[in-house]
Amino acid sequence: MTDLSAALSMSQLAKLAQSKNPQKRDKLFLALGSLCAQKPLDETPQDSAFCEIMFLLNKDASKDARQQVANLLCEKDWSPRSLVLAWAIDEVPVANPVLLKSPVLTDDDLVTVAKSSSLFHRIAIADRPEITEKITSTLAHFSEPEVLIAMTGNTTATMTMETFASCVRVSRRHDALRLKLADRSDLPRSLIPSLFAYSSTEERKKIAVNFNVDVEKFSDIVRQAVLAKSVSADDTTIYGTRELEIARLVSKLSKAGKLTPAFAIRAASENKIPLFEHAICSLADIPLEQFRSALSRSPTMTLALACHAARLERAVFPSLHRNLQARGYFTEPLTEEITTKAAQAFSSHSPAGAAVALRLLASNNT
Repeated sequence: MTDLSAALSMSQLAKLAQSKNPQKRDKLFLALGSLCAQKPLDETPQDSAFCEIMFLLNKDASKDARQQVANLLCEKDWSPRSLVLAWAIDEVPVANPVLLKSPVLTDDDLVTVAKSSSLFHRIAIADRPEITEKITSTLAHFSEPEVLIAMTGNTTATMTMETFASCVRVSRRHDALRLKLADRSDLPRSLIPSLFAYSSTEERKKIAVNFNVDVEKFSDIVRQAVLAKSVSADDTTIYGTRELEIARLVSKLSKAGKLTPAFAIRAASENKIPLFEHAICSLADIPLEQFRSALSRSPTMTLALACHAARLERAVFPSLHRNLQARGYFTEPLTEEITTKAAQAFSSHSPAGAAVALRLLASNNT
């Protein structure tokens, strides 16, 4: 640290810090900030007292003074941590420089700020270079388009499959977000059909170029696989009377928020297969006809994708598979090779991605 004895003694600094004149306190704060920006602090009693005085001055400093000092110290890795943390949750003009640049802030610090502060604080964090999956997952939890646009536009930000899936879901109503996603070379391919389905003709051309897909062929697949709607519970030409009653029951439970993964598992264990089918398809948001079509092609993979899309616990899958096989629902055994492939259905997709993958599997069977 710069030799403070050449400027003011610590006792003089402490006396000035107690001044009742706001302008004098601000001038002192700015002077100390300038000194701090010049050279790293040492672990000496003098520098510790120096940091404490700055922290105390910050509490009553004007917003303009806080902003100026935050700008001075935002890129210094020796900035007093207590001050940086205070600025991170301060008013946006003060918080922005440290949220964007301060090396003092850890991932845990940024997650805490994201959870406890405003939309504008989250936008600043979303713009920060090289934010990790831990941070982007937290930001995605709020489903705020402005934050997601900033985050997906930040090409140095890393995101999980689930975070990308959340962005794609929100992009349905936000053109700018779809455009940002279409520019992400790391967008999981299993999510491209959903993004494609939500996009305009011009946006689809961009997606086709960026991800090397055939627009016409992909449009047909999306139309059948992604945009297909569940058959109405009143359509008696599709369902017989008994199955129509089951469809209505599941629809009623779903609307009441009482349809759970446990309900689907119990239906399978009690050999109520149509009830199980309707329940798992409703939970996974998959049309029943597509589920049955995919099942005829690849039973184990279909069941694994449906379970993941319906948010059934992965540990439940083997026993559910054995139970349905024993009841003659399908004949494919759970071999080691098939078990490995089924495991990939859980590990390679988010629940939303699993639903898309299942719909595509069904479309390839038609």
